Amino acid sequence: MSLQNRRQGLFRAGAAAVVAMVLGTSGCGQDNVYREPPPPEVVVVHPVRQAVTRYLEYTGTAQAFERVDLRARVKGFLKERKFRDGDDVKAGQLLFVIDEEPFRVRLDQTKAKLEEAEAALKKSENSKAREIARAQVDLSVSQLALAVVEEDRSRKLLSRNAGSREDLDRAEASRKRAEAQVAADRATLEQAETDFEINILAARSALAGARSDVRNAEIDLGYCRVVAPIDGRINAREFDIGNYVGDGQSVVLATIVRMDPIYAYVTPSEGDLLRIQSVTGRDGPRDYRDAKIPMEMRLGESKGYPHQGRVDYIDPSVDTGTGTVRVRGIFANPGMAITPGLFVHVRIPFETREDALLVPDRALGSDQAGPFLLVVGKGDKVERRAVEPGTVEAGLREVASGVGPDDRVVVDGLLRARPGLQVAPRLEARDPAAPPALSLAEDD
Repeated sequence: MSLQNRRQGLFRAGAAAVVAMVLGTSGCGQDNVYREPPPPEVVVVHPVRQAVTRYLEYTGTAQAFERVDLRARVKGFLKERKFRDGDDVKAGQLLFVIDEEPFRVRLDQTKAKLEEAEAALKKSENSKAREIARAQVDLSVSQLALAVVEEDRSRKLLSRNAGSREDLDRAEASRKRAEAQVAADRATLEQAETDFEINILAARSALAGARSDVRNAEIDLGYCRVVAPIDGRINAREFDIGNYVGDGQSVVLATIVRMDPIYAYVTPSEGDLLRIQSVTGRDGPRDYRDAKIPMEMRLGESKGYPHQGRVDYIDPSVDTGTGTVRVRGIFANPGMAITPGLFVHVRIPFETREDALLVPDRALGSDQAGPFLLVVGKGDKVERRAVEPGTVEAGLREVASGVGPDDRVVVDGLLRARPGLQVAPRLEARDPAAPPALSLAEDD
C-alpha cells in the first residue's frame, strides 16, 4: 500500500471516531431550555439642583466707538503724507500736508491790507478838517461883525448928510455878504464834523474787514495741515502725493476709527425690553448707564462669552414696524480683537433662579409629542416623561418641569431603554470638579 493510501485511510478513521463521539454525547444530555436574557444595562443620573442665571441672547454688529472721515477743506496739491496705512494715530498728529505756498501769499496780501486799513484809521482820527472849518467860521463871524459896524457908520453919516447913499448901500451889501459867508462856513463845519465821524467809522469797518481777511487766510493756511482729531487706527489713504484734492466736499482723504472701547448693537423685541428694564427694578434708574446692566459678547463660534461689557444706551422708542428697539453695549477692546462691522453674539442677564434642575443634555430626546426624558421608575422600568427644557450650556440642560431631583434619568444606553421595559440601572458618579453654579441663556 502506498503512503498516500495509508494517509487517506487514517483520515477516514479519525472522522468516523469524531462523528461517533458527537452522536454519543447528544444522546445522553438534557433537552435544550430557552432562558430570558438579562435586563439591558443603562447609566442614570439624578438631576442637579443649582442656581442659574438666565440670559437673553442676540446676534448684533460691532461698531466703532468713534469714526471720523478726513476731508480736505482747502483746494490744492497733496504735498506730504505723514503716516503708513493702518497706523495707530494720536489726536493732533499731522497726517497730510497740502501745498501751503499759495495760502502763505494770500496771508501776506491780507496782512498788507490790514496795515493799510490801520493807517487809514489813524489818518481819519487825526484829521484837521474840523479845526479848519471852525477857524473859517470864526473868520466869517469877525468879518460879519466888521460889516455890521461899517453899515452902522454909513447909516449915521448919511443921517447927518456926511455920507452918501451909495456908501450905505455898499455897506449893507458887505454885511449881507458876510452873513451869507458865515452861514456857508457853518454848514461846512457841520459837514466836516459829520465826515469826521463817518470816516472814522468807515476806517474802523475796513480795519475789521482786513482783520477778518487775515484770520480767514490764517485758517485756510492751517487747513493745509490735516491732523488727527481723535486717537484711533487710520485706514488706507485714498490719494497719493501729487493729487489735487479738496475739489468737492464728498472727497475723503482717509478714515480714522477708534476701536477701544467698542460698541455692539442688538435689536431686542419689546417683550425682551421689558425684561431688560426689570433688571433695574421698579424704582431703578431710568438712565441705563447708571444701572450698569451687564452684557457679554463672543465672536463667531468661539466658546463662552469672554468679552465683558455693559448696556450703554437704549433707544427711547420702539420701532412700530418691527416691534424692536435698538440697544447698545460698550466693551473694552484693548487688543483690537473686535473689529467694527463684525457679527457678534451677545447676551444680557435678566433673571436668576436659585433652585433650577439640570440634566446632561445628551439625555434629552424629542419626537412628535415633544421633548422628553427617559426615567427609571418603580421596578426599574423605563418611563417617558414630557419635559419643558431650557437651553444648554456646559453640557447641562435646564429642565423646568417633568422630573424631580430624586428621579433617575437615563443618560447612556438610550437605544436599549424603551418605555415599559425593565432595565438594570447603573448610577453615574458625579464629577466632583463640576462648577457649583451655571449660567443658562434663554432661546430667542
